[in-house]
Amino acid sequence: MNRLFDPSVNVGLRQFYVLGAAGSIGNLFGFVGNVYIYGLSAPTIFCALCTLVIFGMTFWGIRSRHVKRAAYVIITLITFFEFPILYYIYQTGTIVYMVLAMVAIATFLPTTAAVIFGCLAFLVDMSAVILAYYHPVDVEQVTAESELNSTICSLMIVLISVFTITILLNVQQKKQAEELTSLSRQLEQAADHDALTGLYNRRYLNRYLERLAQKGKKDVYAALIDLDFFKKVNDEYGHAFGDEVLIEFARILERNLIADGIAVRFGGEEFMLILPDVTEEEIRHMLAKMSADYRLFGKQKKNRAFTFSCGVEQFADGMDVSDVYRQADEKLYLAKERGRDRVIIDR
Repeated sequence: MNRLFDPSVNVGLRQFYVLGAAGSIGNLFGFVGNVYIYGLSAPTIFCALCTLVIFGMTFWGIRSRHVKRAAYVIITLITFFEFPILYYIYQTGTIVYMVLAMVAIATFLPTTAAVIFGCLAFLVDMSAVILAYYHPVDVEQVTAESELNSTICSLMIVLISVFTITILLNVQQKKQAEELTSLSRQLEQAADHDALTGLYNRRYLNRYLERLAQKGKKDVYAALIDLDFFKKVNDEYGHAFGDEVLIEFARILERNLIADGIAVRFGGEEFMLILPDVTEEEIRHMLAKMSADYRLFGKQKKNRAFTFSCGVEQFADGMDVSDVYRQADEKLYLAKERGRDRVIIDR
């Protein structure tokens, strides 16, 4: 049952499950109904043979994965042989089967093949109707009561088959839509986030700043952070530990962010914080807590203090994003010149 609705399973195979299930169950009910109404007559045995062929083709299609061929065989059988012959024998009571065949053609065949099969089915069905009217056969003894029973049985089978096909395909479509929505979210997440740290990346940062500008936000600060002597850490302890440092520092940023700020991996060992609706005092306090956590991490891991340098710039009217980046970078450079392990807000 899971494979029937599993979006990871090929769409053609999932649809074939529906065709095989509806065709097998519908034909089995038809055979049982015929046995009940007419006994084990020649038309009943014909129904049994058709049921066996559909069961066999369903099993073969699923096992061999040749679902397209199996689907064509099943639809060809019911459209051009079983349903027209049943109408020719029983006439009015079984005409609904022809409608069911058209539903199967339109639902389970590619558009071009469906058009061709639909036209051929129309010709075959019309021929069966005309032939039954002008040259009826007396293969089965059809009474008024048996005709009523046959009509009721046929109608029930068609209604159940169409309902089953519709429900199963709707559930499949819903599952597929949910999977596509989930994949879309995952792709968006991957496009907007740094793969290593999980922080936002510069792509998202640019869009975020554009939104802030459109909202006319004031008191927005950008803090550009660089991990001091990170290359030395990489060289001494290896790139695996360097990645661990970057990941842990990202968690430190996320834990200590204030207000509606965001943390961005700007590139390499550089990070940027965008901090709307804050004061300089709040920024200093936040960065001090981040610095303390980063020092503690270094002490715990390598018994040495890890530090960072930071340049902070406030967005002013008329400044574009590149201006903010440049001035924050200049302040970061100044922090490094003055011995690192410090924050520069005012030059």
